[in-house]
Amino acid sequence: MAARPATDGEGVDASVPWWRRKRPRLLPPPPPEADAEQVKAEALALMAAHPVLPRLVVFDLDHTLWPFHDRLPKDEPPYLYPQARGILKALKDRGIEMAIASRASRKKGVAKAFLEKLGIHFMFGAQEIFYTWSPKNVHFQSIHRKTGVPFKSMLFFDDEARNIIATRKLGVSCVLVDTGITLEKLRTGLSNYANRSASPNAEPAGGRSAEITWYLDVATG
Repeated sequence: MAARPATDGEGVDASVPWWRRKRPRLLPPPPPEADAEQVKAEALALMAAHPVLPRLVVFDLDHTLWPFHDRLPKDEPPYLYPQARGILKALKDRGIEMAIASRASRKKGVAKAFLEKLGIHFMFGAQEIFYTWSPKNVHFQSIHRKTGVPFKSMLFFDDEARNIIATRKLGVSCVLVDTGITLEKLRTGLSNYANRSASPNAEPAGGRSAEITWYLDVATG
C-alpha cells in the first residue's frame, strides 16, 4: 500500500509548494435556496396586507442579501440567503424600485460581478457600491439624486446598526437584519414603513430595536 503524503496541521499535502496549496474551505456550505415562487407569493401577500408601500427598497449586500463579504475563493460561486431571491422577485412584480447601498471591499467590481453571476443585477436601478469608513449617508444621497425618490419613501435593510441609525436620520425607514433578509424582516419593514407614513415621528414597531440599543450601549459604555 502506498504511503499517504505527509500533511501539515490543516490537512494540506505538505509536499506541494505553499503557493500552490489549496486551503480547506473556510465558509460553511451554502444553504439551499427556498422555493423562490413560494416565497414570492408569500411576500406579495404581505404587501397586499399593507395600505401603503415604499416606492424604493434599498438593500445592503454583505450579510443582508448574501451571507459573506464580497470575497470568495475563485472556484466558489456566490449564493443568496434562502428567501432573498423570492423577496426580490415579489418587489419587482409589484413594481417597487430597488437599489443597493453597499460599503463593499476595496477591490472594485467584485460585488457587481457576484450580482451578475446570481442573475439579479438587472433588478436594481441605482447601485451604490463603494468603500468608505463612514455610514451610508453618501450612498443614500446618490440614490436620491439618481432615482428622485424622497428619503421618506424609502425602506432600507442592513446588518450594521450604525448604518441604520445614520440613514434613519435622513427620514428613511430602516430594518436591522441579523441573518439576512427574510419574510419576517420584510413584514417588519413594511409595518414600520406604514406606521411611519401615518405618523412621521413614530418609532419602529416595538420601539427601538434591542440590537440598536445594544450597539449604542457598547459605543458609549
